[in-house]
Amino acid sequence: MRTPVAIVGGGPAGSAIAINLAKRGISSVIIERDTHPRFHIGESLTGESGELLRELGVEEDLAALNPPVKHGIRVYGPSARHEFWVPIRRRDEDGLHDSTSWQVRRSTFDRFLFDRATALGATVVQGRAVRPIVDDAGTVRGVRVALTAGGTVDVHSDVLVDASGQKTFLANLGFTGRKETGGYARQMAVYSHFTGAVRDGEQWGNTLTFFRQKYHWCWFIPLDEETTSIGFVVPTSYFQERGESPVEFMRRELREFNTELARRVADVEMVEDVHVTANYSYTVDRFCGPGWVCLGDAHRFIDPLFSYGVNITLAEARRLAEDVQRLLADGAAEPDRPFREFEEWSNRGAAVAQMMLDGFWETTFAFGLLVRTHNDGIVDLFSGRLWMDDNPAVAELEAALTRRRTSEAPAAAVATG
Repeated sequence: MRTPVAIVGGGPAGSAIAINLAKRGISSVIIERDTHPRFHIGESLTGESGELLRELGVEEDLAALNPPVKHGIRVYGPSARHEFWVPIRRRDEDGLHDSTSWQVRRSTFDRFLFDRATALGATVVQGRAVRPIVDDAGTVRGVRVALTAGGTVDVHSDVLVDASGQKTFLANLGFTGRKETGGYARQMAVYSHFTGAVRDGEQWGNTLTFFRQKYHWCWFIPLDEETTSIGFVVPTSYFQERGESPVEFMRRELREFNTELARRVADVEMVEDVHVTANYSYTVDRFCGPGWVCLGDAHRFIDPLFSYGVNITLAEARRLAEDVQRLLADGAAEPDRPFREFEEWSNRGAAVAQMMLDGFWETTFAFGLLVRTHNDGIVDLFSGRLWMDDNPAVAELEAALTRRRTSEAPAAAVATG
């Protein structure tokens, strides 16, 4: 089988790159082992995710699925008296304008994007990617697939895109640089779905986030008129010390975690198994090479706090499709690293996302001031516009982190000296 682009993975990353390629007249083959629908978290779409989906031309069909409309996020501190609101606003040449995004059941959303990719011409090979096909010069020329129905097939390609998500197909085979645990690897998430939770009036589809202390937070994401996704992200050690089952942990945290959360979940009913995800923060160094490139979670996942997962994936898929189109048309100026510019561009956005997360936890007071003094910049960051060159909030956040880390350095030197 021959195709310009072979894509490992049929989740949002694989589907989004296939859609973007199809819009540029480039055909692709998606290799997918599992079948849709399938359970997943990452249900809240940022403002920029909404804009990227509109750009793909799927807004009308997505809205027809009747997902909750998201106008923004409300953040509650340990005391219900302390909260702040960040609206979703789109940005154009005239500045910021009110906008919306959606909350989605990932089982429905992922299948929606997958079906759109195949409707636009992407071919699906049902099976498990086994290993890349590599020529004598070390260039990847495709991928061998163990078919679900039995046997194998070689999918030959000009470009192999690893969109395998947290399976990190190429990293696990050693094609990339090192895969290392991220700064939030010792965290875990415990989550489920509930009915009966109390939402916010007419704008009931908004995200709510609750905090108790450093590295302890909870998401509250409406999925339809009745169902709400609720999950706790805490240090793994905190969960282990409790000695509880995931169900026991979930039920107790609903009561004790935050007074405002407890008010909203007093009469909830659990309608989904309790799921646990641990040690999910990681980064992959050097995630492109001759004939191959990693996309989305296949090369990095930071933390779900700001819902950047799908956001970064959709933005990367758009950018990568442009680079693939140039490569197929003009060849590679740098054959050993044909996607170096994509890698550098992606890392810039990931660095801003990491800074947002570090700033929130390490410079909480300064972060709160930024919400009030650089509101437009914070709106841009919460919306997922991570590649802006002139956002003053980024510079202020970086300065706050530098001050914090510089002040801690002498104490650390004494402690280790």
